[in-house]
Amino acid sequence: MPDLSSFLPSILIFLVAVVMLWFAFGTGTNIKRGNELLRWLQGGLPKLGHKATLRWLGSSAVELRLSLPLDPFREVTILAVMEPRDVPLLWAFARARGRRDFLIFRTSLRRAPVVELEIVDPTGWAGHKTEDNDAGWTKVDWGKGIQAAATTDDPVTLAGARQAWDRILAQSGGIWRLSVRQTVPHLEVHLRPPNTATAHADALIEALRDLGLELVRDGH
Repeated sequence: MPDLSSFLPSILIFLVAVVMLWFAFGTGTNIKRGNELLRWLQGGLPKLGHKATLRWLGSSAVELRLSLPLDPFREVTILAVMEPRDVPLLWAFARARGRRDFLIFRTSLRRAPVVELEIVDPTGWAGHKTEDNDAGWTKVDWGKGIQAAATTDDPVTLAGARQAWDRILAQSGGIWRLSVRQTVPHLEVHLRPPNTATAHADALIEALRDLGLELVRDGH
């Protein structure tokens, strides 16, 4: 029987080469995907502001920050978060748990909202718990497995929130979280992007902006 130890250096070199090639391929894929999302978002950015700064956070996330946002926003940050394709085991684990490329819209408004609201799809990768066990929060029957809680039981306010959720859902590839807070960030939305080859970013951005306008109007 041949001495397997003599093959060990070759095996190690092969494994290192595979990992390095995977890392290079995964990094390149993420950068390509991130640039695709940024180009797609450009179609809707004029509805949010006129000047933006861009920075990559490693190879799996890119941050777009608007320095001159339009009303009703005081600050707007958009994060494009890609799957960790550059790390094989982490990518496999995350994907098995439902991780996909997603966008985070994180904003502060000119005026703080009057109510607070937390709507979560528990099947989403970046799930968050609702606040229905906290003082002042009431569980909301949202249906379709969605968990929701709010600091109000006003039917008009809740109907508006449901309409905003459904509208964003229709313009995206799926919405995981919608959070409205009286402290910054006032409005935060986690969602999967739609098919960027066929969908237009301005429809999604307009839905988010209209939600912000409604929150500011309610807080006036």
